Amino acid sequence: MGDRNSFVFYRSFKDSLKDLSNEDKLIMYEAICDYSLDQKEPQLTGFPNALFILIRPNLDANLKRWQNGCKGGPPIGSHNNPLGRKKAKLTESLPLSNQKLTKNLPNKDKDVDKDDNVDVNKKENIKKKILSFTERQKIFHDSLIPYIEQYGKDMIRAFYDYWSEPNVAKTKMQYELKKTWDMAGRLRTWNRRESNGK
Repeated sequence: MGDRNSFVFYRSFKDSLKDLSNEDKLIMYEAICDYSLDQKEPQLTGFPNALFILIRPNLDANLKRWQNGCKGGPPIGSHNNPLGRKKAKLTESLPLSNQKLTKNLPNKDKDVDKDDNVDVNKKENIKKKILSFTERQKIFHDSLIPYIEQYGKDMIRAFYDYWSEPNVAKTKMQYELKKTWDMAGRLRTWNRRESNGK
C-alpha cells in the first residue's frame, strides 16, 4: 500500500472549526491532514481533542475505503461493491426465470389492484396462451353469470354475443382486442345505451 495523496474533507469539518481561534484552527487542520494522509495519531488536548473525536469516524471510514481500493476494492458481495451487488441481483433473478419455464409462480402480491390494466392485461395474455379459444369463451360466459340478476338474461346474452364474437382468424374474442377491459363498467354502458334505445 503506497502513500495516500488525497482524502475527503467535508464541509461539516470546516463548519465545526469556524468558531475556533486561528491557532486552534491550524492545529485542527494539521491534525486532520496528518491523520488522513499519514495515519499519524494527533496529540491534542482540550476542545480541539473533543472536536477531533467527533470528526475521526468520518476520517476512519474514508481511510478504510482507500485501503480497500488499494487491495482491489471491497470484497465481492459487500454492500460497498457495485460488482458484488450486480452479481447478487443476477444470482437472485436466475432461479426465478428458470422457475417460469417449469412451473407457475404463486402470486406473492395478494393486493394487486384489479383495475390496473397493465397487470390485468399481462395476466390475460398468460391465460390466452394457455387456454384454447373455446375455453376462454366459456370463462367469459361464466364471468357474466353474476350480472344476470342485475341486468336480465336477454341483455347479458346480447352482451355476450357481441363481445365474444371471434376475429377473422378465430384466435381472439372482440373483448380481447380491447386495450382496457372493465366488465362492470362495460355492462353499465351497455345497459344505459339499451335503455336510451341506442
